Amino acid sequence: MRFLSFFRRDAGPLGASASLLLAATACSDGDDNTNVTSNASQPGPVYALMTQVYGADDDRTVYVSLSNTLDVESVALNQAREFPGVANLAAVGGRLLISSGLQPVITEFSIGNDLSWTEGRSVSFAQYPLSDNANFYYQFLLNDSTAYLPFDAFKRIVWDPTAMEIRGAMDDTSLVPESDGLLLEAGGNRNSVQYDGAVLQAFFYHDDDWFRFGDTSLVATYDPTTHAETSIIELPCPGVSIATQDEEGYTYFGPWSFLGTLALYGEGPAPCVARLNPDHSVDNAWTTDFTDVTEGRYINNFRYIGGGKALANVLHHELIDADFSAPYDADVATTIDSSGPHWRLWLFDVRAGTAAPVEGIDVDISSGAQFAVLDGRTFVFLPFDDWARTMVYELDDSAQATRRFEVTGDVFKWIRVR
Repeated sequence: MRFLSFFRRDAGPLGASASLLLAATACSDGDDNTNVTSNASQPGPVYALMTQVYGADDDRTVYVSLSNTLDVESVALNQAREFPGVANLAAVGGRLLISSGLQPVITEFSIGNDLSWTEGRSVSFAQYPLSDNANFYYQFLLNDSTAYLPFDAFKRIVWDPTAMEIRGAMDDTSLVPESDGLLLEAGGNRNSVQYDGAVLQAFFYHDDDWFRFGDTSLVATYDPTTHAETSIIELPCPGVSIATQDEEGYTYFGPWSFLGTLALYGEGPAPCVARLNPDHSVDNAWTTDFTDVTEGRYINNFRYIGGGKALANVLHHELIDADFSAPYDADVATTIDSSGPHWRLWLFDVRAGTAAPVEGIDVDISSGAQFAVLDGRTFVFLPFDDWARTMVYELDDSAQATRRFEVTGDVFKWIRVR
């Protein structure tokens, strides 16, 4: 349950709007489903939106909705394809791959021009200790024929998502599984970064309760040809598990779990974002906690989105009724972890070194959010109502958000399949 909690809170002018065009509901039994609503008479783009609906004990059901437009007005989950458990998705070679939420299996689907699903081959990773999942959240797609699936903290399975075959596994590392009583954790690849060259995998240390984190984090680099670990880079920031990369090859690493509460009480390291240069050296002159541009406020969930801009959730701690000079208060931590006006989304200009709150957001948000850049347009998915619903906004370069549509559940990804 602890892992699931971390994973969860742990994805130009518009033309005429259209309702989301969806494949009809189907169990994941592999049958073709041609009972669809679509205006796609010619081959065109296909987009897949993934939303998670949480149930008791943090279990979940994933729904995948297909469309051939980004101009969406609404999403009806009773018309989406349903996958139980912590399922996830990726697009490879024009196909949609789904990692099962119940077993370590990945299945391919081809999507018709009418948005129908046709199930293809599957690959099982049951020979490896993956529990019940081969989640794409952790995976690195190097190209259409090579992917890494991390397991056992630092090991990685090398497999071919086109041939749907496993090539083998690598277990070479100079990482240590425990440091100062803290456990090693792989940060995953939440943003599905596809590296041009060496793969960069973030690691950090935490205690059993996910309460305290090491002061620094690590990045392992993997050779894209031999798949061997080639170096370990130390980052001067705690808990980094989110990586994004800009057009010039700079890579940004920041935390997903909010570490700022302990820092406000003076009992833990402050959250910050580290940047690697294109040659993978640490850009110490840039690495920052951003308090100089947020009027002393801590950030979380920093993600580069393109054009020199990045997003982050910023804690307006001045709106919390708390005395941070007093001893740590768990009730205050619970309030901070909840949605509310004390959290705001900000847009950062990483080149100019400036930042400003995003205007136009009209729901209470929390410390986490997902985003997608599709066909040059930027969308952000802001969960609210205790992660039971998500409001999808489109952002422009002037830090203005425009509401697009609302979805039941927590929207985790929106990708272009082809």
